[in-house]
Amino acid sequence: MGWGDCGTDSNGRPIGYVFPATCDHPDCNKEIHRGLSYACGDMHGETEHSSCEKYFCSEHLPVCVQTDDDRLINICEECGKAHLEDGEWIENDDGVLVRNQE
Repeated sequence: MGWGDCGTDSNGRPIGYVFPATCDHPDCNKEIHRGLSYACGDMHGETEHSSCEKYFCSEHLPVCVQTDDDRLINICEECGKAHLEDGEWIENDDGVLVRNQE
């Protein structure tokens, strides 16, 4: 099995880039697929950077996060708020969330 068909998410929805979908933002109907390019946190399922397990169009993945291995990934607004609220992450001068070193 490749990245096209990755099984199902915790809600029973098929995931992978072969599955057409719409953006999971409540006010959006843009057509997407459930592949990694639309996954909040850049990976299927719950991850260190995303707990929502949702898929969004690029407009609704507005928060940029710098990972520990210096990759830049995008997450949804709700996951971004959760990162800032837990205090483990801060926003740098470029508006990117980075791990709080304090």
